[in-house]
Amino acid sequence: MTSRLTILFCTRTGAPSASGWVVRWKNLAAIAVVGILFLSCSLFETRDPEEPGTTTVPVFIQPDRPQDVIQNLQNAVRAMNLDNYRRCFDGEAFSYQPSSVAQSSNPDLWLGWGLSEEEAYFNNMRAEAEGLSGHELRLEDRRFVQISQDREQFDADYRITVRHNRQGLPAEAQGRMRLTMVRDESGSWAIESWSDAAEGSDFTWSDFRAAFL
Repeated sequence: MTSRLTILFCTRTGAPSASGWVVRWKNLAAIAVVGILFLSCSLFETRDPEEPGTTTVPVFIQPDRPQDVIQNLQNAVRAMNLDNYRRCFDGEAFSYQPSSVAQSSNPDLWLGWGLSEEEAYFNNMRAEAEGLSGHELRLEDRRFVQISQDREQFDADYRITVRHNRQGLPAEAQGRMRLTMVRDESGSWAIESWSDAAEGSDFTWSDFRAAFL
């Protein structure tokens, strides 16, 4: 490039003509543009991809299948997200049947348990778990049984872990759950009823509900 500039600026001697000045200004402008491009080349560098799971946006899958409802339930527990938890349920018809031990311990608590009670306990639990991580809903021995075209039953052994600040309360509950899911006119599935069974466990999801209501 140096030899080229030397030719451009040194081929003529004496006072430059008007056309010579024009040529020189054009050359200087071209050099300036090249310099700016070199300095700004970092603008075109590719960014490093974000690590998976760094997003803070809770995941909610359009519940076109009963399996999607279960995944949304797990995601809502993992993120302790009330809105996504609420969207898993049929708000008009939802009912809950606690474990037999929880039922006998406090029968009045479960009378008329519907979506408002379900939201209240989960929101209180979420508040006690704020700022903490490690929440999880693990499901094993899953079984889907089609009752009709618009109704399906789901059974599974569950283990729910909620890291909370409530003193003296376990962070983990387990038992067996049975969900009845229904499909509405738009084709979306939701939980219509939920029953809980201890299956030998000393602390179930029903006990979480009772503690945080």
